[in-house]
Amino acid sequence: MRGALVLFEGLPPTVIDSQVLAHVRLAREVLGIDLAVVAVACSSALYEASQKRLAGARKASGGDVTLIRGVRPALPGSLVVNRRLLGRALSGLGTRSFIHARADYAAAVCGPWGRAHRIPVLWDCRGDSRAELADRLGASVASRYRSALLERELRIAGASCAGALFVTAQLRDIMAAYRRGQRSWVVPCLAPEAEFFFDPPLRDRVRGELGLAGDEAVYIYSGSLIAYQRFDETVAQFRSVLASGTKARLIVLTPDVSRARQACSGLPHGSVICESVAHASVNGYLNAADFGMLLRDSTPVNHVAFPTKFAEYAMAGLSIVMKEAPPACVAAARELGNYLPLGTPGVAPSAEERKRVAALAAQRLGRRAAMPAYAEIYRTVAAARP
Repeated sequence: MRGALVLFEGLPPTVIDSQVLAHVRLAREVLGIDLAVVAVACSSALYEASQKRLAGARKASGGDVTLIRGVRPALPGSLVVNRRLLGRALSGLGTRSFIHARADYAAAVCGPWGRAHRIPVLWDCRGDSRAELADRLGASVASRYRSALLERELRIAGASCAGALFVTAQLRDIMAAYRRGQRSWVVPCLAPEAEFFFDPPLRDRVRGELGLAGDEAVYIYSGSLIAYQRFDETVAQFRSVLASGTKARLIVLTPDVSRARQACSGLPHGSVICESVAHASVNGYLNAADFGMLLRDSTPVNHVAFPTKFAEYAMAGLSIVMKEAPPACVAAARELGNYLPLGTPGVAPSAEERKRVAALAAQRLGRRAAMPAYAEIYRTVAAARP
């Protein structure tokens, strides 16, 4: 089969490499499905930045990656304009059996075009965009305007898709009202097995490089400092661990190192290691740690979420410190046996326990392991030709 994966995020240096380009390469290598990528950048700055990454994206995906300039989704008539721009790019790719539209706006753009050209579209819904918008803009005039547009996009995506993919069952449930009986699947956010795994020699080496003693309990936070990730609670929890008399360190991996150091300034000197590292180096730090920090509040956004960070932590065999959200991650951690409720004194998992957790996590959350599921999804969608 030959398909196309469409996204309206450009080619930023974020999860696109691990979540899109790695998936495209595996689809080609494991399933024999040729997925061409069409990335739409809806601002001049994003388009220019994406152009610089285009050659690398083609190398990472192992196939065709097309970058086009689109108009911002919030502009009136953007669906129509972007549909025409995207249509030209898709028409130039030759015959395609299906379109994999990543996120709601992409599905709203692709769906009607696919129906008009008899190419079925898979709506890949990544989260509750309505709740995310409310979190970001509150009850402002801009929020009401964008909410109306978003509601329209969801209706179009649900009505015009040939099938829908969700990251959690909770997300599928709340989006059921927009679908019209099409098949649906749940595949959580995944991590590549070649990049995230537990390895005792790697753990020993990195702990030695970081100067971590064998009796130190090491907590790790990996990600941005955006408010909903509750880095403030991670710092507070680590302070409580130190207050209990436990010999411990906190590793913080984030692009915003200076802000992280400022937030940790009240902790004892030398107790925190703040770094900004390349994606390929993250697993070494995860191996050096014992506990992963994944604190989320019980909000509408988190109720349906499944952060990629969870898969990365679990596949490195970490015990994961969590509250009761996201519920899909809590359920998965309970099944894997690495759930540590916030505030519970933790015992660092043994090497044998970490190997067990990492192996189970790779089976359930590994990107390569999920390829058979994607083969079935793509076959079913391609067969639903409108």
